[in-house]
Amino acid sequence: MSCDAQRMTPPTSSHAAPGGPAPRSTAPSRAPAARSGNGRRTFLLITGGISLALSALLLASGAAGLWQMTKRDSSGFFTTNTTTLSTNSYAITSDTLDVGPETPRLFGDHLGTVQIRVSSDKPVFVGIAPTSDVERYLARVDHQAVTDFDVDPFTVEYAERPGTTRPAPPAAQSFWRVEATGTGAQTVRWPLEKGNWTAVAMNADGSRHVVVDTSVGARIPALRWVAVGVLTAGGILLLVGTGLVLAGVGSAPTRRD
Repeated sequence: MSCDAQRMTPPTSSHAAPGGPAPRSTAPSRAPAARSGNGRRTFLLITGGISLALSALLLASGAAGLWQMTKRDSSGFFTTNTTTLSTNSYAITSDTLDVGPETPRLFGDHLGTVQIRVSSDKPVFVGIAPTSDVERYLARVDHQAVTDFDVDPFTVEYAERPGTTRPAPPAAQSFWRVEATGTGAQTVRWPLEKGNWTAVAMNADGSRHVVVDTSVGARIPALRWVAVGVLTAGGILLLVGTGLVLAGVGSAPTRRD
């Protein structure tokens, strides 16, 4: 046999020799693609779940708003139960109602209407006026100021405002924005306006010992449209969330044997 034949290189084998290192695989790795697919699926499922949770909250809020619409009276007011307010002083005043300048721009020119209804065994007065005018009128007059109240049940907390002067009859004052006076039930309705406002209940002659059966109400024209808008937003989020969740489930990687 010739020397050239002896020097021929034996054919290489893809099989590793016993005890030798394993051969390197030339097949492309699928790990990065799998991780990318899992990340997208996780994102879709989380985003869809959040959208569904928000849609449930909005749908419940909108439904509650529409249900509250059924609790209005014949004039469209939401009213509290009637409760008796009493004082041995000359007047009962509300806490200050502060209507900021930005509030009408959020809800339009007509935010809503406040209603106060009072009745008494005596001729009674009820009115709403700028807080500064009420403070000047009752500056040295013994009266009670409402500091807090709850509507269900209707309970009231007072603060004493001491004084020594008897006030002039309230109906003789010219600063009231709305007012009503007389025997039996008296009602005032006041469209909300910018500024600081205070409601006052007194005996019509300005005497002590004020006892009035009182209910308070509000009419909010935009409430129906707010409820419908919230329901619509909830429905849209429900569709979006459902689509995202289905897309996430559908993007689950399939196993290959």
